Amino acid sequence: MEHEASRPGRLRVFLRAQLPFAVATAVVGVAIALALPQHVTAPLFLGGLSVAALSTLLSVLVPWERWSSNTMAWIALLDLVAVAFLRTELVHVVPAVSFLCVFPILWLAYGFTQRMMVVAVAGALLIAAFPFIVEARVPTTPLDWLSLLLLPFLTIGIAIAVNIGARQLRRTQRAVRQHAAEVEESLARALDAETLADAILNTVEAGVAFYTPDGQLRLSNQRAADMVAAVGFRLDTPPYAGTHVLAADRKTTIPLEEQIIPRALRGEEIAGHMEWLGPVGEQHAILATSSRVVRPDGELLGTVVVAHDVTELANAVSVREEFLTTVSHELRTPLTSIHGYLELVTDDAEVDAPQLLPALAVIRRNAEALERRVQELLTASDSTVVLQRSDVDLAVVAADAVADAQATAPNATVTLSADGPLIAAVDAVQVRRAIAELVVNAAKFSPDGRIQVTLTRAEQAVQLRVSDDGVGMTADELRQAFDKFYRTPYANERAVQGVGLGLHAARSIAEAHGGSLVLASTPGVGTEATLTIPAAGPAAP
Repeated sequence: MEHEASRPGRLRVFLRAQLPFAVATAVVGVAIALALPQHVTAPLFLGGLSVAALSTLLSVLVPWERWSSNTMAWIALLDLVAVAFLRTELVHVVPAVSFLCVFPILWLAYGFTQRMMVVAVAGALLIAAFPFIVEARVPTTPLDWLSLLLLPFLTIGIAIAVNIGARQLRRTQRAVRQHAAEVEESLARALDAETLADAILNTVEAGVAFYTPDGQLRLSNQRAADMVAAVGFRLDTPPYAGTHVLAADRKTTIPLEEQIIPRALRGEEIAGHMEWLGPVGEQHAILATSSRVVRPDGELLGTVVVAHDVTELANAVSVREEFLTTVSHELRTPLTSIHGYLELVTDDAEVDAPQLLPALAVIRRNAEALERRVQELLTASDSTVVLQRSDVDLAVVAADAVADAQATAPNATVTLSADGPLIAAVDAVQVRRAIAELVVNAAKFSPDGRIQVTLTRAEQAVQLRVSDDGVGMTADELRQAFDKFYRTPYANERAVQGVGLGLHAARSIAEAHGGSLVLASTPGVGTEATLTIPAAGPAAP
């Protein structure tokens, strides 16, 4: 047993080790007094009881915890002396009294260091030999030797077994305590991680929900609960969808099974998906993303869905688009009148004032440029690109687009190369416009105007590369290059013409065809735009 260095620890040792011996000795004393009163006055009997009483008092009153843990072995030694006295007096009439030695020997074998085994063996020999010492004789008969050796051998065997068991138990206890400490530490870390996760979830400006592989809600924050409450469903209750959900156009109702959470739980990876939640007059716009969470071994842990409230941004974009549409229409009306009257003036000038024709040509050219800007604004306000597909040779479309671009940027030197006819099902007008935008954009930012346009076939697609050796763009400029109305510092400082819609329009056209437009640029070296368009596409109905 453990000897705790405290008064409560000492009392616990007394209750577990010394008290059982004291009670057993008292029972023997009472039994002898009742059954064999002639032995009550015997000196050895009285001495044994006295020594047992003394050891019991010492175990309680002496502050053994102040010294080494082995110091308390003196109590067990006194108990062995008491047993020796009692056994010598009573062994011939009550042989079972010998079993009192089991208590101190077990204590020595279990409660102390391994060196105390020697003390236990010595105590057993003392108990067995004490009758011969008292009688001042040596063993002579086999029975004498049996009486001398049997008890030590038995007690030694018991002591060794108990000591081995005690050591094994201590090792087990240490292992259990260590494991318990590790479990407690792991539990504390898990609780800390959970507390941190809750704090993060309730701090981020987004709704977050995590579902297990079987579709059960495991974790969410209040913002996510508030978002879905506006639609009329709960995060933890199927079908995880509601009735008041509209697409980004704010008109089309999204079916239950096509809403964010059901799609995510089916395993779809969602990125930048926008929905309007809530009834008319109380709608909120969200931008949602989902991803599957897997362990390093590929086992699925679940699905996380994140939604940001972008109502203010969506409303601001809507206001901007409406403003652009209104302004564009307001500008287009007077431009139509200008063109009409310009035609009348030009007809009269050809007859009556031919010297005005060059000035009128300048007016016409600028009016047409202004009309193109208005058309760009109108196109920017409409995010949809309607395609009229047909099988065309993209090499021919690219040549026409280069011609259009050179009319706008006559100083640019454009070299076009194509790997033979490149047939694709595309909207020729839209693709021509996209290529022209790329070439014009390259010309604006190439001081010497050298531009290379290359068309190649790549698997099931056609790739068009427009490269220049102009001023190039920084990483920050590349990130914003496709944003509507974005103009680089270079364009602003040098008053380069344009309103920042060309690249955005070109990418919209590429994506409408199921393709892509990417930019690669190095400041001071140049820029390369890669337009990829699938070679095959569905024909227009």
